[in-house]
Amino acid sequence: MTGRELFRCDHFEPSRENDEPMYVQVAESIRRDIEAGRFQVGACLPGSRSMAIALGVSRTVVLMAYDQLESEGYLETRSGSGTYVSARPHGTSAHETLAEERAEPPGRPRLSRLALRAGLPDAPEADTASTGGDVIDLAQPRVKSDPRSLKAWVQNLMALLRRRSAPDFPELQGAADLRRAVAGYLRVERAIDVDPEDILIVSGAQQARDLIARVLLDEGDAVGVEEPCHWSVRHTYEAMGVRVVPCRVGPRGMDIDDHATALDGVRLMNVSPSFQFPTGVVMSEGRRRALLQWAYAQDACLVEDDFDCEHRFGVRTCASLWSLDRHGRVIHVSSFARSMFPALQLGYMLIPRSLRERFLGIKWLADRGSISMQQHVLAACIASGQYLRDLRRIAHGLAPRHRALHAALHVRLGDAMTVTGSVAGGSLFVQFPRLPRSATGSLVAESLARGVRVRSAERFHRIPPDHVTLVLSYAGMPETSLRRAGQRLAEAYLAIERSDTTSPSPSG
Repeated sequence: MTGRELFRCDHFEPSRENDEPMYVQVAESIRRDIEAGRFQVGACLPGSRSMAIALGVSRTVVLMAYDQLESEGYLETRSGSGTYVSARPHGTSAHETLAEERAEPPGRPRLSRLALRAGLPDAPEADTASTGGDVIDLAQPRVKSDPRSLKAWVQNLMALLRRRSAPDFPELQGAADLRRAVAGYLRVERAIDVDPEDILIVSGAQQARDLIARVLLDEGDAVGVEEPCHWSVRHTYEAMGVRVVPCRVGPRGMDIDDHATALDGVRLMNVSPSFQFPTGVVMSEGRRRALLQWAYAQDACLVEDDFDCEHRFGVRTCASLWSLDRHGRVIHVSSFARSMFPALQLGYMLIPRSLRERFLGIKWLADRGSISMQQHVLAACIASGQYLRDLRRIAHGLAPRHRALHAALHVRLGDAMTVTGSVAGGSLFVQFPRLPRSATGSLVAESLARGVRVRSAERFHRIPPDHVTLVLSYAGMPETSLRRAGQRLAEAYLAIERSDTTSPSPSG
């Protein structure tokens, strides 16, 4: 059909019993006519009144049907002329549909190199297993928030909501009151003198590392990391396409002199001098100063990860790298309330002024600022002294837990085990020099059979040691449970050791 006079409607049978609205039925009928070629491209459809009379429906139904088809691209309205079949309908004809069915389906979308490298790492079995019965779980940090901390948080939140000036949109760099509170806290507790303008609030330490990598590294660069370290540190840098150089951590922390040759040309070094995870050791001040001198000579930057150093057992830490830095080469990273509120994903960075605008530019691309309301509530908690009281209470509770677990292991195992780091944190790094690394699975299974779940520390090593290593998370467990856990783990170790010494040799 090419004009109004050729329109026929005897193929359309409106149904009042059809669940679809009448205008949808009319639109579908006209659409079929267009796709079948009965209405050719450029054909002028009858006016809405004529179409309504022909179909036995109201004019409103026809107008709605025309509007629907126009929105789909089948029709176009020309002012003062009428409604025409579109010259380029968006619908697909039967011929086109058949051609699409015969065409080879497209492959998967092309991915960037970053997306190919940044797949989600596999979680170890201990991280996903559920705890039941009498099993004491030392494989995962399980922290219960202090009721007093939660009460103070709720009170500050309600006070914020009652204010007329309650915050709306977050600030890119972070709420000014929170940055001032952090600066005051660091000045008193960590002897770090920092201007609030040098502080950047982020959504946790992981976002901080991602920003650092984007600002300071290109594909093909090299970065130094401690060995062992948390797996997420290596994963972040490797996803950016850089070469990771592992640097062994000794009893007094990483010694830059031992790795200077391997680190030649490295642009960034990531360290945890105040509490190294998982070993728990503290870098001596002499090694900190040597590390700074290396950074100056190499034109490199240092990332100071202040992981868990706030939870110290009555021992003050050495001067931070940020405090010792005189040439703007240190980026300090820490997280808020890591143990008080595990779900509170907020952290902060101390950034050299020469890099501030660059970091803000990259942060703007990632988000427009971390969640505003939580920032203002946290600022109030810090300003009132509640945050500091909570941290001290947590540290006070961690010390006896640490002693209970360590003592229970040491009584049964003695020098068969080695524990490093006893000044802070909520985990114990245990090495069993007499048990080969191949026995790790057996020890984990035997421990679970005896009622204690543990996790291997192999995941934190780039180069796994030749003996068994474990990371035991004790922060969320009562002392009585930790004593039982230590005894059960020691029994499991002795059982594995006996079976290893009594089993026949490969040549026997």
